[in-house]
Formats: sequence, structure tokens, C-alpha cells
Amino acid sequence: MKPLVWRAPADASGNFLPWLHALRNASGAYAIRNRETGAVLYVGESHTGRLAHTLKRHFYPWKDSPERPHATFQRGRVEVAVRPCPPAGAVGAQNNLIRRLNPRDNVNGTEPF
Repeated sequence: MKPLVWRAPADASGNFLPWLHALRNASGAYAIRNRETGAVLYVGESHTGRLAHTLKRHFYPWKDSPERPHATFQRGRVEVAVRPCPPAGAVGAQNNLIRRLNPRDNVNGTEPF
């Protein structure tokens, strides 16, 4: 498996960087880690061509119901690695990254919540 390339999601002002915007119509899996410790915090995926949107939502407070909060992170404290792939491979890529990286916020190899 190719090594992951970790990058900051935003500049010092908190604005998302161009590489993240370029994922706008892509599908794939992503991992978020603590920039200082290198601990992997979360792994997710988008299989609908909305990889940029799916990833960016982890940098805003959000929830789709009161019982289902989601992992959010501070832009300046994390790095992100992305594994682009066809839509049909996104869930498999996510599961492979979960097994490989053992992220803190994913539970039992699945979404955490």
C-alpha cells in the first residue's frame, strides 16, 4: 500500500487550502491525525463525489440529530491524508485505513457514532 501523505487542511488564518478544494467532485477515504502527536483521530469516506464537503464538515460543529454527534476537529491542530478512489472502492479504502491506523474516534472498525 502506498504511504499516506499528510497535509494541513488550512492555512494559518483557518482558510481551507487549495488541495482540499480540489477534492470537490472526488470520492475516496481520508484520515485525520493530531499534528503534534501523530495519533490518528478519525477515518471516513465519501462514495458520492463529495469528498471535499464530507471532509470539511469535520471542521465545523454539526450533527444530523441530537442523538448523533460527529467528530469535529480544530483546523490548526490536525493533518489530513486522502486516498482518492472510485466511488465503489471508498468504503473498502476506509475499512483498510481503519484496520491499518486504528483511529481513536472510530469504534470497532466502523463509524464511531
